[in-house]
Amino acid sequence: MFKVSVFLCCLCLCALTPYIALAMTPEQRAMIHSHFETIGKTCIKDNVISEQDINDLRAKKVPSGPNAPCFLSCMMKQIGVMDDSGILQKETALEMAKSVFQDPEEIKIIEDYLHSCAHVNTASVSDGEKGCDRAMLAFKCMVENASQFGFDI
Repeated sequence: MFKVSVFLCCLCLCALTPYIALAMTPEQRAMIHSHFETIGKTCIKDNVISEQDINDLRAKKVPSGPNAPCFLSCMMKQIGVMDDSGILQKETALEMAKSVFQDPEEIKIIEDYLHSCAHVNTASVSDGEKGCDRAMLAFKCMVENASQFGFDI
């Protein structure tokens, strides 16, 4: 049951890829859902998160478990929005959004949203290339900033 539930928390990580919050076809939503489910199952093997963390992610809250930051880092790296050095790659996220949306206004909103959290790349973190601390900072920022850009994540 626990691993089956992982895909639900992965959907909450759509905050990392804000284009999911915009109008999507059922097929696009299913494709992204499947992708996140696969990544989540991979990441949870080395970064087991608790049921509480899963519930927090479902509720669009920042998880507090000890493995949650590294789970988020694993997800971000697997998705491609964080590089192997633990640095967020907003350009990669923007390119992913452009592959789903063609409307220039939507792309601009996504770009501004991603830029609003770019400061996490210059934040001091204690784990360097591991990226866990930075992943948590990014997730917090994206959750906090989502509503000002019209995202219901």
